[in-house]
Amino acid sequence: MNAKSIFAAITGLSLVAMPVCASAHGSMKPSHGGIVTMSGETMVELVRGSKGVDVYVSEEDEPIAASGLNAKLTVTAAGEKKDAPLVAQSGNKLSAAGLKVPTGAKVVVALIDKRDGAKTFATFLVK
Repeated sequence: MNAKSIFAAITGLSLVAMPVCASAHGSMKPSHGGIVTMSGETMVELVRGSKGVDVYVSEEDEPIAASGLNAKLTVTAAGEKKDAPLVAQSGNKLSAAGLKVPTGAKVVVALIDKRDGAKTFATFLVK
């Protein structure tokens, strides 16, 4: 094999492997009708509703137990900043009951793993 053939083979193999690498971290499709962002390996979904805000946390399509996290939301809108605790619900759901997030707000979700103190931050621009 000459150098050209080897280069062509390596290039072809890398193109075949690319879709596998791109999807290795799980789906970015919202599961609960919200908006999704990634922070490192962690996928966070923010869902605004009439009763407040819910946040769902997963990693590679596997739910992360909300009971293992300390969490809060920071909402910045119209020049004002408001913090709200996120309370663990069942499964991977955390909630801030009664919190309203207006369109155009910047929302930061702060998650702290209770086991090791690892911090994860996810930022959303609400449209």
